[in-house]
Amino acid sequence: MNKNNKKEAILAVAQAIFTEKGLRDATITEIAKEAGVVDSIIYHYFKNKEDLLYWAFAEQMKLALKELYFHFEGIMGPVSKLGKMVWFHLYMNDFNKGNARIRKNLLLECRSNKEFYNHECRKTLQKYTRVLVDILRLGIEENYFRNDINVLLVRDLIFGFLDEESLACLSAGEISETLPDFEAVMNLILTMIEVRSEAEAPSSGKASKADLVRDAAKAVFAEKGFNKSTTLEIANRAGVAEGTIYEHFKNKQDLLFSIPREKFQVYRHEMEEAYRSDDPLIQLRQIMRSHFLIFLSDIRFLLVYLNDVKLNKQFYITEAYPQYLRYLDPLYEILEQGKQKGLFKQDLNNRIYRNLFVGAFTHMAIRWFIIGNLSPLTVMEEFNQACELLCRAVLISPQKI
Repeated sequence: MNKNNKKEAILAVAQAIFTEKGLRDATITEIAKEAGVVDSIIYHYFKNKEDLLYWAFAEQMKLALKELYFHFEGIMGPVSKLGKMVWFHLYMNDFNKGNARIRKNLLLECRSNKEFYNHECRKTLQKYTRVLVDILRLGIEENYFRNDINVLLVRDLIFGFLDEESLACLSAGEISETLPDFEAVMNLILTMIEVRSEAEAPSSGKASKADLVRDAAKAVFAEKGFNKSTTLEIANRAGVAEGTIYEHFKNKQDLLFSIPREKFQVYRHEMEEAYRSDDPLIQLRQIMRSHFLIFLSDIRFLLVYLNDVKLNKQFYITEAYPQYLRYLDPLYEILEQGKQKGLFKQDLNNRIYRNLFVGAFTHMAIRWFIIGNLSPLTVMEEFNQACELLCRAVLISPQKI
């Protein structure tokens, strides 16, 4: 066996054994024996067992990317490509032959080890996720997807959603296949990001133009500061004539102070409604905030949960998992109440929406606290954007947001 063949044999065996046993229970000796080499040969190519896992996964992701591009052949338009990518991701959970399920199990193994996020092999995963980012950007350019979405945030929501589907199938055994969920999964994703019809769009009266100007001013003031900003820049950002600003605001300073005035009115209303409301939409927003703050209140627990629990298959067969499901019971109650009141879609699948809800925050938290170094203000801004998208996904009429 030549040098390259030995390495390929080791990687192939490692992929199978890591899939079957996981990183913790697999051994280098077992892999070496199955590959027909001695232990020392493995250490000639790989630093340790973790390094071998990451390279085994990288080889599978290279194949996955080739397969994905093959599936894209003949597929036109960003919506169709998005659907095909989601379908392909779910297909990898369900197809037991060949490499499909192997790579999904390896993905979960890698992502449950925080060292993976600093390893060279993460680049292969980034190439794969970049495909989704490119599809989203194309959809925005071609006016299929909303131009106000945060592309990286939506990427996290979608992959977090798909991760939860994988875990429900491969770890929790809650479902035996994920492809039957495809239509419901795509419905939730598209409801969040697709451009709304004219019937759903907000009215174009003076109030909406004032809001456009105010949002543009907020962005320009944040970037350049009040003194260095001009009303012409704000008008250009808002897509209105400069004179429109003065139809709603006395001057630039009046525009500046209108920002906190409006915000605090909204915040006060939301605070009051959260305490006394039986509105399912307000309750849904409140449970999102609670979920977010519960984890942030104990950052050590959050890191343990993300690094060592959430993607660990053993978690799903312990007594802790039923407790986790019971913790999410209020979400189901709110969704049912929303359906009964005619606010939420009647055909909404609560289990699938739960996967979107949980997966979104899991993926965002990984990027916020493990991969990236985001400021608290950026985290809160992204969190609020995610809440808006998650609420939009369930509503019969998204303009209610």
